[in-house]
Amino acid sequence: MHIIIIGAGKTGKHVIKAAIEDNHEVYVIEKDQAAANWIAVNLDCIVIHADATNIETLKEAKAEKADAIIVTTNDDAVNMLVILLAKQLGVRRLVSSVNNDDHFPVFEQMGIDTVESPYRLNGRFLYRAVQVPSVKEFLDLGDGVEIVELIVHEKSPIDNKLIKELNKSRELPKDSRIIVIKRNNQIIIPEGETRILAGDIVAALSLKINIPQLVSLFS
Repeated sequence: MHIIIIGAGKTGKHVIKAAIEDNHEVYVIEKDQAAANWIAVNLDCIVIHADATNIETLKEAKAEKADAIIVTTNDDAVNMLVILLAKQLGVRRLVSSVNNDDHFPVFEQMGIDTVESPYRLNGRFLYRAVQVPSVKEFLDLGDGVEIVELIVHEKSPIDNKLIKELNKSRELPKDSRIIVIKRNNQIIIPEGETRILAGDIVAALSLKINIPQLVSLFS
């Protein structure tokens, strides 16, 4: 993926490192000279020392061909403007942090796919939103293992299936397990006879490499 990351602060560094680890083509835009220099020296990505609110800067980062942009600055006005410019240039997936919770409605009205607060999430959460948009929440347990929360969509392959049916047909990816189901504010510990229904929020334990295959069952 071609990913543009705006900001190389505490949150931005987590996003940059995670994207590089997954061998994506990473462009970083940072207007602070010292921060830009640190990223350029220490991380394997293309760094542009410039103001991301200038559309020419985004074009320099090849925004017209970008798969995603992740905006991580601590200024919501800057984040909004960058997202608007990115939309204008046709960036496919837009992810932005929001520093003031009062601004959430504004970001949502802009049609941003995912909006998360850096006070509740770290940089890896923002990056995860680009990787697997359908994941509602996730917890990295280390050693390539994660717990993810997914919403069961109507008529998805997993809708209206019994747990024992999924196990018998081996529809779930290898080494993946459904561990909790949230339904109408109730917590269900699933057993073989438990039926999964549209609208359920399912917590699943899985290897990270199997998450995309797992997500496809819920969509």
